[in-house]
Amino acid sequence: MSRVSLARQAARIGALLLAGGLWLLSCTAAGPEASQGELQITLLPSPDGMAADTMAVYVTDAAGAPVTDAVVSLEGNMNHAGMVPVFTDGVRDEADGAADGVYQAPFAFTMLGDWIITVTVEQADGATVTRDVEVQVSESAVEVEGGPVGRLRVLEARARPAPVAGGTGAAFLTLFNGSDDEERLLGASSPAAATVELHETINDNGVMRMRPQPEGFVIPPRGVLRLAPGGKHLMLMGLAAPLAAGDTVELTLQFAQAGEQVIQVPVMAMGEMATGEAATETMPPPAHDPDAKPTPEHETPPASGEAGDAGSHDHDHGAAATPTPAAETPGQ
Repeated sequence: MSRVSLARQAARIGALLLAGGLWLLSCTAAGPEASQGELQITLLPSPDGMAADTMAVYVTDAAGAPVTDAVVSLEGNMNHAGMVPVFTDGVRDEADGAADGVYQAPFAFTMLGDWIITVTVEQADGATVTRDVEVQVSESAVEVEGGPVGRLRVLEARARPAPVAGGTGAAFLTLFNGSDDEERLLGASSPAAATVELHETINDNGVMRMRPQPEGFVIPPRGVLRLAPGGKHLMLMGLAAPLAAGDTVELTLQFAQAGEQVIQVPVMAMGEMATGEAATETMPPPAHDPDAKPTPEHETPPASGEAGDAGSHDHDHGAAATPTPAAETPGQ
C-alpha cells in the first residue's frame, strides 16, 4: 500500500473518531443551564458546627417567590490532601413535609476547615443552576462566606420608601429557623417609628383587609416565615421622618425563644424591591396612598379590573423582592 493511501486511510479513521467523540459528548451532556440570575440560592447550614448532619438550601425565583418543584444536590470539597469529596443525592422540597422553598439535604462535614460547597438546582424543566459557596467549619460554628450562621437568619430585609413624617411605612423580610423547635415572631420596634405592628393582608370576598396580628407569626422548625407585599408584613406607624431610598432603618425583632434581635434594614425603591438590585420593569402604583389614614375597618376594595389581586390595594407596599444580602442574627 502506498504512502498516500496510508495517509488517506489514517485521515478517514481520525475523522470517524472525532465524529464519534462529538456524538458521545452530545448524548451525555447535561440539560440546559439556566441563567444564574433566574434563581436566588442561599445556603443555610445548621448551627451545629461540625456536628451538623443537614444543610438547608433556600431557593427563590427572580420575583422572590419560593421555588418548590426543583431537585437540589450538594457537593463538598476541600483543598486538602487525601480529602474525599462529600456528595448528597438530590432532594425535593416536600421531603421535609413543607413546600416552602427550603430543601433539607443530608450532609455531614468530615473535616474542620475551609470548604467549597457546590449547590446544584435542577428545575422542573431540566435547566440547572449551580453556585459555589465558601464555608468555614469549626467544632462549634459554621460560617458561610464570612458570615456567622445562627439558629435564626434574616433574608431579604427591606423597607419601602415613605414620603411623609408621621405617616406609615412597611418592612418585609424572610426568617429562617435553623433549629428543631418552633419559633414565633412576637413583635417589633424601631426608633424610626412610634410603633411597629405585625399585620397581614387578606382577601375577604374581593375586599382586601389589613388585619393586625398581635399573637405574632409562627416560624416552623427548620422552616421559613416570609413577610412580603400583599401578605404578612411589618407596619411602621407614626414615622419620625420620611424614609427615602438609600436610608437604613433599625428594627428590633422580638422572638418567643431567641429574645430580641436587632437588624439594619435598607430602604429600597419599588423597582429595586422588585428585583433585589435594579428595576427591570415599571411597577404599578398602589390604588390608594398607603400613607393616608386607614378606614376604621382597615379595608379597601380591589382596583377596577383587579379583583382579588393583593397587589392592587392600599396596603400592598410593592412587588415581591428577590433576596438581598442577608442580615444575620447572632447564634444562640
